[in-house]
Amino acid sequence: MARSLTLDAASLDAKERTARDPAERRPRSEVPAAPASFEDKVVLAIFAVGLVGNTVLQKIAFPLKAGGFVPLVLPLFVAAIALGPILIRPKFDPARIGGFFLAFLVAAFSTFFLAPRYSASSLMLFAALYAPFMIHYETSAANYRRCMNLLISVMLGFVGVTLAQHLIQLALSWRAWPNLNLLLPQEWLVPEYNYIQPIIYGSRFMKPNAVAFLEVSLLSQFIAVALAAELVLFRRPIRLIVLASGLLMTLAGTGALLLALTLPVLLGRMRMRNAVVMIAILLVVCVVAFRLGWFDIVSSRMDEYKRNGSSANMRFILPLERMVEFLRDPRGLIAGIGAGQIEKGRNFIWWPFTKVAIEYGLITAIIFYAWVIYCLFRRAPERAFAFVLLVWYSFEGTLLTAHNVLSLVLFGTLLRVAPEEPLRRRSKEPKPPQPDGALPVAATARPSRRSLPEPVPAGDVSGEALVRVLGTPDSGGRLIYAIGDLHGRVDLFDRLIARIRDDIAAHPGGYEGKPMVVLLGDYIDRGPASAQLIERILALHDDATIEWRAVLGNHEDAMVAFLDARSSGQSWGRHGGATTLASYGITAPETPEGWDATREQLRAVLPEAHDAWLRGLEHHIVQGGLIFVHAGLRPGVPLEKQRLKDILYIREEFLGAPVDSDLLIVHGHTPQDEAYGAPGRICLDSGAYATGVLTAARFDGGAVKLLTSR
Repeated sequence: MARSLTLDAASLDAKERTARDPAERRPRSEVPAAPASFEDKVVLAIFAVGLVGNTVLQKIAFPLKAGGFVPLVLPLFVAAIALGPILIRPKFDPARIGGFFLAFLVAAFSTFFLAPRYSASSLMLFAALYAPFMIHYETSAANYRRCMNLLISVMLGFVGVTLAQHLIQLALSWRAWPNLNLLLPQEWLVPEYNYIQPIIYGSRFMKPNAVAFLEVSLLSQFIAVALAAELVLFRRPIRLIVLASGLLMTLAGTGALLLALTLPVLLGRMRMRNAVVMIAILLVVCVVAFRLGWFDIVSSRMDEYKRNGSSANMRFILPLERMVEFLRDPRGLIAGIGAGQIEKGRNFIWWPFTKVAIEYGLITAIIFYAWVIYCLFRRAPERAFAFVLLVWYSFEGTLLTAHNVLSLVLFGTLLRVAPEEPLRRRSKEPKPPQPDGALPVAATARPSRRSLPEPVPAGDVSGEALVRVLGTPDSGGRLIYAIGDLHGRVDLFDRLIARIRDDIAAHPGGYEGKPMVVLLGDYIDRGPASAQLIERILALHDDATIEWRAVLGNHEDAMVAFLDARSSGQSWGRHGGATTLASYGITAPETPEGWDATREQLRAVLPEAHDAWLRGLEHHIVQGGLIFVHAGLRPGVPLEKQRLKDILYIREEFLGAPVDSDLLIVHGHTPQDEAYGAPGRICLDSGAYATGVLTAARFDGGAVKLLTSR
């Protein structure tokens, strides 16, 4: 049964005072992101399944009747990817698909026609592991950050487990650790990894493995990847310190080496101030590590690079030497020794490029690696993070190990940030006149034309039917006009204000106080003149004959989040922010890396009055029996407990529930070609940026009157 929207009228006055007092408003840092859509939730679920399988269940295997095993993460993740298209539409890049078949056709030709011997099962596993590279899902920028934040949160949990293992072995013994080798049957475990190994050979203390990881080097690598994600996307000092400390607590060198190799790229994309802060944090952690003897422990193993058969030599030196030796034979250009024929054993760790080149030939390796790089970097949400993944896979991964390949898919190729919806039609309205002294409007800034949302729930009405449904709402003795979403259409705004002034002049008196004009949010983005519209609104406050009020919209919230560096700006830019930047004379960047510089440009040109006005917008306004809010209210939640996220972003949950109250909710946010509503609510967003129609409503204690400008 649909919930009704019940409001406690007794609390409205106190809540109204809170909303109008900027000092009592929630801090901007606490403003929540846009709520996740159904598609975002499905993508997040797929990511979560892969993440849990690749970390928590990393050591678990599914035994095969014919012998051997399959890592549990593989069927789990493949099932999640396979079920995804049932719920949401996946995306396919023709270049990804073509590159996949080209690489494996060349590999198959080399295997079946040129190799002296081969393992067909190895070739089939090669194809099966890399097939998921062909599929990807588009999601919002906010949801991509949710996924990466989930990765970071999981690894923070493993840092806690790592610390607990150290404390246990100091207080008792490492033998008191939970040990999967003892807790589970051997056939249900992935074999041939150093699950428990001493800090220094001969020591009674062991390196922690966080219980779930195959070996400590993998734990350190996953922590390093999470640390890279934190550096690129969030840069939260406490989490950086905890992750860096966790990396050192593993007492393994591979994660630290990965971070050292990629740190110049990670820091190079930051503003100098942020980079200095990050370096300072890492230096503090390193000083603590030095005092604890971490560097002595790690440096004691440096001579392993020179010692044949040692872990470091087999991981980093032997692959290069073996590659050089193989390529001395000219036949290595087109033919390899055969699929699955490279040396195997506990200590052999072949770089993926080396294994492909030696088993399938150099040409196959070049095609394959070019394809992997394309899949990683093409439309990558964060190229610096893609670079980290490439380095990780290239030098610390293996070609046919499930957790290596699926990590590359999960963190690198599976998710892409969705572009803005296609434009519906080009604007036919003339460009609004630019008054003397107005801020510049870039030549490219013109009204965005997007498809409006699907029809509103059955039962909503418009026109005269809407006026009859609304009855005679109580305006508290005031003459009030509310105006729907403006989106940079200063031309339509000027015409509608002129109509309102004429209506006020023609309207009989007898009302309490001055006439009030309430603006319902979304003043910027999509339309051609966001900066000029804000300037016009500020100028209206000089007219003391009218009380001017304005509520916060989700687009203003996104702009302030960008200014405060709480968002990268990419999502805002795709959803109309580019036109706002153009109205301030700034060109939106073409690459993700350019948004930091764009933020500084906007901060430099944004007038202080504009910034103060954006930050001082009210969350909602209550007058008599009217509530003015941008998007709506969550059903069943009293007004004083409504979350800002719902006030700014809610759609279906609000529009699909009856309003069980004598109050009328006046809102915007969900556009149609004209005003619409149902008992207890009216939406005035007529999609001005797309339809060329701006709508207002008059509330005077009698029947509601609709006014428009075109």
